[in-house]
Amino acid sequence: MKKRFLIVFMILCVFSIGIIGCQQKPETPAVAKQEAAPPPPPAPPPPPPTGTQQTPSAGEPSLEVKSHIKQGLSYVSVAKNANSPAIFNENIENAINEFSNAIKKDPSYAEAYSNRGVAYMMQKKYNKALDDLKKAKELKPDSANIRYNLASCYSLMGSVDYGLDELDAALARGFSSYDSLRKDPDIENLRKHKEFRTILEKHKVFIK
Repeated sequence: MKKRFLIVFMILCVFSIGIIGCQQKPETPAVAKQEAAPPPPPAPPPPPPTGTQQTPSAGEPSLEVKSHIKQGLSYVSVAKNANSPAIFNENIENAINEFSNAIKKDPSYAEAYSNRGVAYMMQKKYNKALDDLKKAKELKPDSANIRYNLASCYSLMGSVDYGLDELDAALARGFSSYDSLRKDPDIENLRKHKEFRTILEKHKVFIK
């Protein structure tokens, strides 16, 4: 009886161990988490084509344009001091060419038109001067110097009323070259007019 009980007990133990062993899940190897790959960095912009130049900021002429203006003004200076008509004409033509080159490079640069207009005035080509100065005024109406140059052109053409209007506009915008107001031969016709002093007094400008 004891043997039978021992045998049954052993059978139960073996059976229990088998059940417990069956319930244990085999360990599976850990799988490494794969993080999402970061997006590739954006491609750099392509370089500009060879030979292109950076666009200058609005209202600011390029160095090339400034160079043409500087050279043109140098020719004008030589022409003013020329002691012969040939030297005068040659340098004024050179100046006009330089100002024209500046205009071709930057058609919106008001000072280039104004300077070329003054050069035409020196040649007594008043209609051409007037066209350039009107264009300069259109591009930069608040420039005191451009308005004064336009007043000078009208004065030389005998259009005194227009000249006085432009002189008024120049003074309103801060024109302060009082020596020009006293001595500039280009505005002699304006100085002779009775309204000249009235305009100066309006802007509190008093000259002898």
